Amino acid sequence: MGFEKDHIVMLPFLAQGHLIPFLALAKQIQHRTGFTITIATTALNAHYLRSAQPNTNIHLAELPFRSEDYGLPPNTENTENIPLNVVGNLFTASQHLEAPTRRLVSDITEKEGKPPLCLISDVFFGWAVNVAKSFGTVNVAFTTGGAYGTAAYVSIWQHLPHRSVSSEDAEFHLPGFPERCRLTPSHLHPF
Repeated sequence: MGFEKDHIVMLPFLAQGHLIPFLALAKQIQHRTGFTITIATTALNAHYLRSAQPNTNIHLAELPFRSEDYGLPPNTENTENIPLNVVGNLFTASQHLEAPTRRLVSDITEKEGKPPLCLISDVFFGWAVNVAKSFGTVNVAFTTGGAYGTAAYVSIWQHLPHRSVSSEDAEFHLPGFPERCRLTPSHLHPF
């Protein structure tokens, strides 16, 4: 097992604000380690990544995806140019990438005689944990958001402070932040 033969599979969410940071991370990992990096995404997103970085050693694996099956306009594979009222459909559709990802990891494992070193998945792909575990490897969640926003997000989900107030306009303190950092339930997205 040579150092350069380790393999990492990356799973970005279907949005340019997620694809580009994943590509940047992939390039850094590949440059610093020599690992084989495969970014798994849908065909149109893979095409976008190829055009964004035509001369790269990063492998792109295309996962099957039919947007029409999920109530999305034809050939819609990311958040660009879709109406806000169907973005939720894209989130739902992205959950169906688990099975083709599992097949991809299985193919890599069979070909290389070992599973990938790890999966690096978008925070929206919770299912990647189960895929990684089933192959005896680990999943690393990667967030493309800023540190402050991510810390606020984690605090909200870890402590659920919004559940302690009685109305949508009542303020609550965000645990782990200065006292002046206060929100109301109406500030939070409904999903």
